[in-house]
Amino acid sequence: MMKFTIMSDLCTGCMNCVTVCSLLQCGEQDRSASLIRVNLELFSGKHTHIFCRQCESPECRRACPAGAINKDLRSGAWVINYDLCTKCGNCVEACPFGAMFRRTGTPLKCDLCGGNPACLEACTFNAIIPAEERS
Repeated sequence: MMKFTIMSDLCTGCMNCVTVCSLLQCGEQDRSASLIRVNLELFSGKHTHIFCRQCESPECRRACPAGAINKDLRSGAWVINYDLCTKCGNCVEACPFGAMFRRTGTPLKCDLCGGNPACLEACTFNAIIPAEERS
């Protein structure tokens, strides 16, 4: 499965990852639609990041009473089946990383862009890298 990690020490806070994610999610620059969040620390420059870790045994999946969160066989990402989702928000509350969000009442989580995360490509400073390459 494709996973990524963020090397916070390399992040400049340019927000390219947030921009590309929001463009893919809703077709416009809207930070509330991005599934990756960057908390800018302007004085220290040590930015923090909120993103889905694609857990092996996700709390969000366990919390879903409708069984709407399942692994995509192609990408390996945990995805929400919106035909089953009741929008109860249990999954959002259950995520230990705060990496699930609600937009207009609908829970959202990273689906790894179908296996080719756009945020990884958008990061010109190589702060977002495939997890298996982390050194």
